[in-house]
Amino acid sequence: MSQVYSIKCPNCGAPLSLIGGGRVQTITCAYCQSVIDLNDNYKVLAKFKNVFIPKSPFKVGMQGKINGVEWTIIGWIVYRDSEDSSDRWSEFLLFSPLYGYAWLVYEDGVISFSRRVRDLDLRKWQRNHSQPLFFRQSHYTLVEEKYYSIIDFVQGELNYIAKQGDKISCWDYNGVKGQSISIEKSNNELEVYYTQKLDAQTVYDNFKVKKSEQNIKKPTIQEEFKDELEDKKPLSYYGIVAIFIALLIAIFSSLSNDKVLSQKVNSSTELLFRITNSAFLTKIELNSINNKTLNSYAIKIYKQNKKIFYIDKDSVYFAKHVLGNSWSKRAKGADIYIKLDTGQYLMEVEKISTTQNPINITVEQKVIRLLYILPIFILILLFLIYSHFFINSSSKVVWIMGILSILALLGIYTNIAILPIIFILAIYLYFLKRSSK
Repeated sequence: MSQVYSIKCPNCGAPLSLIGGGRVQTITCAYCQSVIDLNDNYKVLAKFKNVFIPKSPFKVGMQGKINGVEWTIIGWIVYRDSEDSSDRWSEFLLFSPLYGYAWLVYEDGVISFSRRVRDLDLRKWQRNHSQPLFFRQSHYTLVEEKYYSIIDFVQGELNYIAKQGDKISCWDYNGVKGQSISIEKSNNELEVYYTQKLDAQTVYDNFKVKKSEQNIKKPTIQEEFKDELEDKKPLSYYGIVAIFIALLIAIFSSLSNDKVLSQKVNSSTELLFRITNSAFLTKIELNSINNKTLNSYAIKIYKQNKKIFYIDKDSVYFAKHVLGNSWSKRAKGADIYIKLDTGQYLMEVEKISTTQNPINITVEQKVIRLLYILPIFILILLFLIYSHFFINSSSKVVWIMGILSILALLGIYTNIAILPIIFILAIYLYFLKRSSK
């Protein structure tokens, strides 16, 4: 229970109650708006003139619980934006004999709880204000460049001296789940505040605010969607799931391939191969020593004496459809992915021009093209960006992951599974470690 002391305003004689503890420095009279110095024989320091007192559901003297702690409103400050006088908000100084001081922030039906913190590394921030902040395992990004807030009105007790027209430099950084960091500078002193958005109805009920005075801002569609995502699962959870799926696909693609034909050919010939699984793709790989050699051959595939596939240096035909251009004229090899049904196939290799060099032909079944995981890979990259901006990840980690992602893209393009596997596994372990904290 807070102890209450009474004094009289030295300017107008009105009774004033003091309940804010030993760190309170001033009290502003609600009757004549005089700012009284409690540390200098109740000297009047200043007076608020021509003040506009906005409507507010909260009043000095109200009591209520926030996060299970009983608080008393002992002071009230109204700020306005220096560039937009219509942009006003109220901050109410809270006092608890056990927990000290905090702030209840009210702006157009949105209510937040704010406390000063001292464990943010301000030295790094002072070097670059635009860089995201890392604080207590969370990441906060700058909402806008520095702005100025101006004090318009004060009532009740404060633990510092506030006068009409005082100007404060502010930087706001937003995190997730209604969390934010504010850095304020006045009189060359920096203060850092951690703020958490509260459920307005709960606060009104706890402080016994009349229904007629309650104001609750309805969230926008975007805010509702964001809150729904954050309330259900952390975004890193979905990232882990997507990464795990992509990892399984990449690993399976590297292990599932079944070679059904491998032959070095130096003349026109016929080769037989059998497809036993039609669930996946069949890959035909052609390799030669130079582009002239590759351009000297044409490949035809028959099933039950019916031609279903043809390719040479000029065109591609598959299942009664001409697919357009073939490999580039300078290519020394080609990877061809087609969907073949189960059964016996005849490959006819035709040498259409003179060359002394052989061509290597490989046919594999049960092939998964890594390009199919490209959408999931893009999703993984988005979660990598998320980890940088909303989770405490160092720049070194981001650079390493960035290099691995480039190698992984190269692997997806060339169907070399080991490269995306390394990247996806690294990302998966990273997110798994982050989500377990």
